Amino acid sequence: MNISEALVRAKEILVLKGVSSGLDSLILLAHALSFSKEQVVFNPQLQLNEKQQKIFFDLVERRAKREPVSHLIGKREFFGEDFLVSRDVLDPRPDSETLIEAVLASFGKESELPSLRGGGSNDSNSAESELVSQRSILASNEISPSLSKKTLKILELGVGSGCLIITLLNSYKNSVGTAVDISEKALAVAQKNSKKHQVTQRLKLLESDLFSSLKNKEKFDLIISNPPYIPAAEIEKLEPEVRIHEPRSALDGGADGLNFYRRIAVEGGDFLTESGKIFLEIGFGQKEEIVKIFAQQKFSLMRSSFDLSGVERVLEFSSNAQSLQNPEFRDSKPASYSTK
Repeated sequence: MNISEALVRAKEILVLKGVSSGLDSLILLAHALSFSKEQVVFNPQLQLNEKQQKIFFDLVERRAKREPVSHLIGKREFFGEDFLVSRDVLDPRPDSETLIEAVLASFGKESELPSLRGGGSNDSNSAESELVSQRSILASNEISPSLSKKTLKILELGVGSGCLIITLLNSYKNSVGTAVDISEKALAVAQKNSKKHQVTQRLKLLESDLFSSLKNKEKFDLIISNPPYIPAAEIEKLEPEVRIHEPRSALDGGADGLNFYRRIAVEGGDFLTESGKIFLEIGFGQKEEIVKIFAQQKFSLMRSSFDLSGVERVLEFSSNAQSLQNPEFRDSKPASYSTK
């Protein structure tokens, strides 16, 4: 059996099980052969030996049972870099890249920023996000040198794989970070990624239920979080790749999906510098209620950023005192998004 025949057979197996992405088989075969995707594509007549066939079709059968591609190959691309993943952390998603771009736009000079928008699917089970996009290439090669001169103290609540805070630390080379998670297993994954991306000297990882393990009201310039925001009753309706293979604790936001936003709003101000900001990823249709929650704690919405599907995905908050000095509110839509 050659590469072309193996890919055709794998696609047939996956389609029968309701897995429609033809890219899954390509990625799995590249992993099985220790090839790049390009090597697979450009060598369709290359013969596979029995061992290679077994490794590949074992992976295909696991994918047919709806195990995520990222778990099968042990990594997921985020903002142009690979991050190690496991079933103990939420998969990095293209939607979350919106938070990175929002921070870069807020703390760096927008005129200095390249356009980082590129392709990508907000379906966490699709292999399309594994492909290198325009956004990924720019993110890894063309971030303005002036950004690396920024000195920030960054806190991430619910670090998971570490993709958010590690990406920011590698954008702001003089900055330091603290990241917390209630899961010891998630922290172990974040530690591996911290080492892989060479930020261990600048990133402190703590086992903590949000702010509980932080001492003496330590102040941060930037607090970021992609908290659990799926309403509890909706979790059973999610795709099997998410419902079965990702940690429920990273998904379940309580009855209305907003429990963690309430807690962050109540405690967050105590841990912000005077000019500090909070950036939060949110779910579809949650903006209005979250803005109300933060307004009750004297925060003002400074910016709302849209993901590539046109969904309001990230909210930027500051204290009311700061917002009075900078009263302009902006909706940030990607260039590729149209309201038509």
